[in-house]
Amino acid sequence: MFQLRDGPAGRVPGGHGSVPSAAGQYGPVDRADLSRYLSALPMRRGLDDPKLTRDGKDGLATQIAAHYRAAIETGRLPRGERLPTIRAVAERMKVTRATVQAAYRMLAEAELVRATVGRGTEVIAGTATHDRALLSHAARAASEALRAGPVPPGLPIGQSLVADFGSLQPDRGTMPVDAVADALAKALRDDGPSLLAYGDPAGDRGLRELLGRRHARDAALADAAERILITSGAQQGIDLVLRTLTEPGDAVAVAVPAYPQLFGALAAHDLRLVPIETHSGNLEPEALARVLDEVRLVYAMPTFQNPTGSTLDLEQRRALIDVIARTDVPVLEDEVECELRFAGRELPSLQSLDPRGRTVTVRSFSKGLFPGVRIGWLEASPELVAPIAALKRLCDLESSPLLQAALSRLLRSGVLDRELERLRAELRGRHATARAQLKRVMPDGVRWSEPEGGLSLWIELPAQVDARRVAIAAAREGVLVTPGDAFHPRGRTVPGFRMALSRAPLDCIAPGIDVLARCVVAELGARDDLRRPVPLVL
Repeated sequence: MFQLRDGPAGRVPGGHGSVPSAAGQYGPVDRADLSRYLSALPMRRGLDDPKLTRDGKDGLATQIAAHYRAAIETGRLPRGERLPTIRAVAERMKVTRATVQAAYRMLAEAELVRATVGRGTEVIAGTATHDRALLSHAARAASEALRAGPVPPGLPIGQSLVADFGSLQPDRGTMPVDAVADALAKALRDDGPSLLAYGDPAGDRGLRELLGRRHARDAALADAAERILITSGAQQGIDLVLRTLTEPGDAVAVAVPAYPQLFGALAAHDLRLVPIETHSGNLEPEALARVLDEVRLVYAMPTFQNPTGSTLDLEQRRALIDVIARTDVPVLEDEVECELRFAGRELPSLQSLDPRGRTVTVRSFSKGLFPGVRIGWLEASPELVAPIAALKRLCDLESSPLLQAALSRLLRSGVLDRELERLRAELRGRHATARAQLKRVMPDGVRWSEPEGGLSLWIELPAQVDARRVAIAAAREGVLVTPGDAFHPRGRTVPGFRMALSRAPLDCIAPGIDVLARCVVAELGARDDLRRPVPLVL
């Protein structure tokens, strides 16, 4: 470890002149010597020095910024690398540190680099360190989405968990393990040889008929099976719809805050996201109408939207479809949580209201019961299902016949619906407990959604409160939440956070909310006696 302090330094010969010595081995390090040594080194292998024109039309800072921008865009400075220190560039280029600082500021404003105390200036754009020619755009975009997306704060080492409001997935302790095991055993016993062979690429016909009638307005729908394609979870359904209905370079309208995995999927398909900023997180007809001429697809999550929990009522759904139906723009409707309604009445899907037959709905049991089974489905007109099924066949041939057979048995026996009803009752109690505690302890200016179903609710904070700072502070006390920046395509600060209740038992909810309230109050700098909460209606 180098110990920096002023004073004489030991030296070792070789390399680029004399090298400052390491403390503990050759003595302490002289700051001036270290600076001279570092500035004498090449900037980086494969990266030449900026070529400055002292009397050019562009200032020195602009020239330095342009040099590093070009290096980033051509891959010579890959993402994750750090720029040379300001001192090193200033000394090598014979310019002031203020000039280099100005250049780095230009790069940061262009969102090419990010300066972090203790870490230097890191490249955050461009390609990763792998060979640019080796990987496709999709692979690079997917890698970037995984690397660059905001990460929810985790528990510090040694901190015990008080409440997990961060995980949007079923409680492992309540998963119907025995029921699934029994269904798998019966399926193997009755149809083992056929289930271990290849099956229908579109999915088991009996299961498709069951699912096709599950949310149909006409229970006797003659083409129920032809309207359903079994997928490996809703995520594959989303990917297949993007592959089928868009081309690289197309634009997709999305209400934000939004489901974060969608951002990476759009980037991997080289699609341009057109964000529609909304209060509720759900599409508003007037805002959508303004961008319909420039988009190729609309993404909507009308029921228990992730992350806000908001739902479009029947009038809003009809108004939205009325605007879209004036165009040829198709709709990707995400209904993964629609089975989790514990209050109010079921609403028709956008797909059932679309007179053009241009809406595709993706669904799944993953959020409610068993994400690991990876059985989802999409529903659309047979004319749309056929080309989507052709693409799926090229991707993975088919989804597991054995798992489909087990799910079919769970549906026919009523076991799955009984499990869903149990889960709805559990969620009803958790949401009620959360609302009551929020009313008791949250300070003035904090609002929250009160959804009629789904796994989560949205906490909206006053504009001056940094939700990520609240989330970090809460994690230090054992409470996990997901701050709003995770649901924005550019990780932009959003004054709110998602509070998932799917993995928070009843007895953990009130203590967890108490911690959140303390952290919000601390961030507000408000008096602890301000208790005038306002419900947020989405």
